[in-house]
Amino acid sequence: MQAVMFNSLLILMPVIAAQILGAAFSGATFSDAPTVEAIDQTRHNMDESFAAMAPRNAGDKYKFWHDIVSRELTARDVTAARGFLLTAPQMLSREEVKELMAAADAEVTGTEDERIALVALRKLPVEVSQRFAEASGAARNMNTLTVPAEDAVAETPADAPAPAPADDVAPEEEPSPVAEARFAMLGTHADLANHSERWLEGDRVDELVLKITGIGLAESSEQDASAEANIRALSILKSARRSRRMTPEFTDYITARVDAALPDSALKPALEEAFGDLATTKVRVERVRKAYAGAINPKGLARLESDLAQINRIGTLTDPAAAVTLIEQVKDSADLRRVRLIAEAGGDRSVALVKQMGPSAMRIADTGVRWTRELVLQFMGLTAAGLVMFWVTLSTLRRTLLRRRPRLEAPQ
Repeated sequence: MQAVMFNSLLILMPVIAAQILGAAFSGATFSDAPTVEAIDQTRHNMDESFAAMAPRNAGDKYKFWHDIVSRELTARDVTAARGFLLTAPQMLSREEVKELMAAADAEVTGTEDERIALVALRKLPVEVSQRFAEASGAARNMNTLTVPAEDAVAETPADAPAPAPADDVAPEEEPSPVAEARFAMLGTHADLANHSERWLEGDRVDELVLKITGIGLAESSEQDASAEANIRALSILKSARRSRRMTPEFTDYITARVDAALPDSALKPALEEAFGDLATTKVRVERVRKAYAGAINPKGLARLESDLAQINRIGTLTDPAAAVTLIEQVKDSADLRRVRLIAEAGGDRSVALVKQMGPSAMRIADTGVRWTRELVLQFMGLTAAGLVMFWVTLSTLRRTLLRRRPRLEAPQ
């Protein structure tokens, strides 16, 4: 019996240990909000990674750093360029870092990152500084664009229908400049109605983008902070999808989440009813708005909002364009939390890290271990199995040592 118990535990313990390690480090138990310790450790890992990127020869460090900043400016990626400016303390030689930090400490205005970026920019040639200023101005203009250049729910811009006449547009389709900036990526209810009708007719329409737009415009009727965060995150998702900068794995994951929040079984009948009778554009748009609002599944939306909160935080810590760059490396919800942690720890430096390291940047995020009830129970089971195995081993050894040996009698 003891031999059976020993062999069973010998097989069972590695299985339990593998489950514990997999749950602890796969990301399934990562917390939605990273801890201060996780942020500090990830920031330390980022510093080491940037230091390892630079050449070992001190004389080559400045040229490498200069070239990498110039490369990002040529690509018009201001956020990544600023991120590499902030890495100067890690990538430059020791003497240059001392000079840079002394100059940064002498600045009296701005945050620590702003002072470092300003002083680092002064170390670059005037031509590079001018390019950075020009690119920064262009980026600000893009971020404050209030009128969308085009609505691209369809896969091809040529398929987009002509906009409805202004006289037929519903009052809510004439937002203030602030509202226009808010919904620049989501489009209007009139556009949503046009593309929804084409979707029902079987035309080539990106269903994921269509539903993202529908959920976002449904959220637009709310005035709370949660709705604002969801709209921002959905705009980032729509931009990433339209630019084909989402991995197939993450596309499948988000598609499943969006379908759960806005299922076809509820949306299609609602839209068919909305388009059933002839009506003016104004009435049709209002029907479509109600169809999307009524088709949303609250439970599915709640699950989607957990991911939208992560995306919104990433966009807040960087900017929408940089958030798309970071999301480009994501494959699942665990990766999304890793990217959020990297953004928390590095800000604009996170964009520079991802641009330089690609998917390998995910290993920088040190999220720690979240002790869930399931993980604690598995660990307790492993401990109990270890104690039982120790008892069986000790008992077997004791019986072996105390067993009497047969006496050998002398022949008569």
